[in-house]
Amino acid sequence: MRIELAIVCILMSSAARAGDRESPASRHLVYFELLGKAGEYGVGYEYTLMPWLAVGGAASFAVVGDQQIATGAPYIHLTPLRHHDHAMYFELGAILAHSRIPSPVSDWKGMSNTGSGGFLSLGYEHTSRHLVFRASGSAVAGAGGLGPMVGISIGARP
Repeated sequence: MRIELAIVCILMSSAARAGDRESPASRHLVYFELLGKAGEYGVGYEYTLMPWLAVGGAASFAVVGDQQIATGAPYIHLTPLRHHDHAMYFELGAILAHSRIPSPVSDWKGMSNTGSGGFLSLGYEHTSRHLVFRASGSAVAGAGGLGPMVGISIGARP
């Protein structure tokens, strides 16, 4: 977590000019999320193709007891409504998760499982000069059925 905090501080300390939302550097967004598409926490990157269209991905790795869970979530980000620093957005993507329980004994190889699902999110975004704050609600579908998901994220544009 300290490494992620250091990266955000470095990105926020870079100099920016007025109107930098249209500069090539502002097309990049690095963010951290809680309870989002990558699980209980995640690190993500997004690249803006057009003012209303971006592609991105989030990933996380968590250890719960002896279980190791790696998650990746590629997505498409659409922003149909924007007014000054406020925006409504949609995200459509996939969630890929791999779970592994290593063997504590030599006679057992352990256990692993990989699964996938999809999500559709509706969210609110507030953008300042360097920072982006997002909150979203999502519907997630997978082998376990359909369920809700919420998440918040904070990111920085260089």
